[in-house]
Amino acid sequence: MKKKRPYIFAHRGGMGLCIENTLPCFHKALNYNVGIETDVQLTRDDVLICFHDYAFKLNSKTYNVADLTCLELQQLEFPDNRKIPTAHDLFKLVLNEHDVRLSFDIRGRNAGKALITIAKQYGLLESIEISDKRMIVLSQLRKFEDKVKLIYTLPDKISKINDANVNFVKLQELDVKAINLRSFRANMKNFNEIAKHGLECYVWGLNYKSRLKKIMQLRIGDKKVSAIYTDHPDLAISVRNEIEGSSIT
Repeated sequence: MKKKRPYIFAHRGGMGLCIENTLPCFHKALNYNVGIETDVQLTRDDVLICFHDYAFKLNSKTYNVADLTCLELQQLEFPDNRKIPTAHDLFKLVLNEHDVRLSFDIRGRNAGKALITIAKQYGLLESIEISDKRMIVLSQLRKFEDKVKLIYTLPDKISKINDANVNFVKLQELDVKAINLRSFRANMKNFNEIAKHGLECYVWGLNYKSRLKKIMQLRIGDKKVSAIYTDHPDLAISVRNEIEGSSIT
């Protein structure tokens, strides 16, 4: 039986290699044969777009995404000449890809519901994973769709995982599959608590070789970190191959 290596998600498409959350960046991630992580939110006219910031400044003017239509947003001229893709654009890009995984940080419940609806339209519900720090949002999404994969991102205020800080009973009720930790929270004690409760461990913010190596080498028996998020998928692949070998999946 082949062993599973930590799965690699290109954070915002791999923003260390290209312009974040754009179709060329997503395409490059596919060329590396890694998953795609992106952020989604709704415009004023309820179009789901791949864009990180709630608000941004251009030419000394501040714009709020929720106040703009999709067309208005796409017509803005960004310094890096980016074109903002919709969720439909992303799903069309990956439609014929096999085994690709898509991880989404959502800007609220309604964005999550729109994402689920679109994923189902493309027959890709099983390919998506939705991550959020708010238990109430995960609860609302579970009520909306019982088959979508939900990931609980550990809130910044929680440094030590235990039954008092994390409601594992609720996570089990919601059929949450994994807890996603920021890199500096990913230590053996927290990893052990996650594994003890039968959940997978994801780690985000891994952009340096030494840290990638340390996280990929975490072990509790036969359990290891299941997935990582990185701005540099090329580096992560190199480190993973160095640790695990390139022939196992």
